[in-house]
Amino acid sequence: MKPTPPPIDPTKRSLVPPEPELSPRAAKNIVRVFALLLAIPLAFEIASWFTVSKTNLAAATVRSGMQWVLTHALTEGNREVFLGRDGWLFDQHELDRLVHARRDGNEVRSDLIKLAARLKEQDTQLLVIAIPERAALYPEQIRPGRYANVVRLDDESVKLGELKAAGADVLDMTDALWEFRDRELAFFSQDSHWTPEAMKMVALTVNKHVREKFPRLGSTETPIINATILEHTDAGDLARRLDPLHAANLLGEEGADLISIEGIEPSGKSPIVLHGGELMRVYDDATLSFGGGGKPPSAGFATQLATLLGRPVDVRGLPGPDEKHEDKKLVIVLLPMAELVP
Repeated sequence: MKPTPPPIDPTKRSLVPPEPELSPRAAKNIVRVFALLLAIPLAFEIASWFTVSKTNLAAATVRSGMQWVLTHALTEGNREVFLGRDGWLFDQHELDRLVHARRDGNEVRSDLIKLAARLKEQDTQLLVIAIPERAALYPEQIRPGRYANVVRLDDESVKLGELKAAGADVLDMTDALWEFRDRELAFFSQDSHWTPEAMKMVALTVNKHVREKFPRLGSTETPIINATILEHTDAGDLARRLDPLHAANLLGEEGADLISIEGIEPSGKSPIVLHGGELMRVYDDATLSFGGGGKPPSAGFATQLATLLGRPVDVRGLPGPDEKHEDKKLVIVLLPMAELVP
């Protein structure tokens, strides 16, 4: 039988306080604060119509301060750049590609298949060089762990096989660069481009491949060149996408030792054509990362490959649908893997 509880003294009852309510005045103050916060960007935008330089500078300064707090206090990047471990930055599109979040297709691979067919008719070989992305080679900077192999998409080998079936010769540098990264840095931590050392390793591999398969295209004579060592520093294009105004103050700068070579200039008469984008131009274009902003350094992939082959090459941009290759014996296309297999 349960004991009878003692009676509750009415004077000692617990009173539940009522829910707090905002007064009309407090509610209006909150609305005013939010309205002010929303109006600040609009005010900068309107003012920029009249005082462009001063207003843009003020807006960039505010952005720099906010990004510094996000980076150093909250370890966050922005919607375009992911901040990984040890100050490593990654383009968000790289991560989206690896996790299949968003994969926008392109016509690069199909265009190369058509190009291989056209070149085959004129007895010209197509050589495609595939370079992996930074996220594939440095996954531990995104998610901590021990990775036994490179992170890559399952259908990469299938898609590259389609190029080979069409008659193209494909050099997939993914595994070679995975081994190289254990010895030297293959990519910068704050820049989207490869290091000069990784570029030179790929150029050596391509030179060996060309000399083995096309021995007549490589010269046995050593060209007369003038080589200059340049020491360049840069905050990195990914860091500038976080903070366009003070990128160097955000995460510091990185250095690159370039070998600028003069004496073996590109030639349209060469039997070898080299197509490429920023991977090819990064150390030849003064406006790109580590370019120096002045005279082009002449230290890019085309210059390195021509020096190793001992002959000039015909340097062009990415191949177009109506690209002409008459009297050419070898067409080389240097591309990121993400463009071949998006």
